[in-house]
Amino acid sequence: MPVWAGQIITVGQINRIQPVTYSAVGSGTVTGPQTNADVPSATVTLTTLTAGATYKAWCTWDVNVTAGATGTWLGRMALDGTGQSPLATMSHPTSTGRGTPTQTYHGTLAAAGSHTFKLIASPMTSQVVQGVNCSIVVEITEVV
Repeated sequence: MPVWAGQIITVGQINRIQPVTYSAVGSGTVTGPQTNADVPSATVTLTTLTAGATYKAWCTWDVNVTAGATGTWLGRMALDGTGQSPLATMSHPTSTGRGTPTQTYHGTLAAAGSHTFKLIASPMTSQVVQGVNCSIVVEITEVV
């Protein structure tokens, strides 16, 4: 086996050194008004083997206005049930706006075990999140 800083590396340690990528695409719609509503199917559940694993997440929402109301749409990623910062935002200055706001997140998972990453959205009246065009990609790097 290879030696790393005087230690014999196990197969499990080598596997944890490599980043692992997970992804999900949404389904259905989220019609406003809503606050921190789950985007259907835009959820990644994974299990880490060690405390201190790091994550990077790339999130994309598809939002459009269906009627006369205008305003700022808000979205974010939830990690283990808690909304994360920063927000993804999009302003609808007209009654026919549409866009695909994105946001990135990164951090450390303090504990090993199961973790759930998901897209949540807060559309205003007449705003609709088109779940089939929403996605989340999560990359996990474990510690050795």
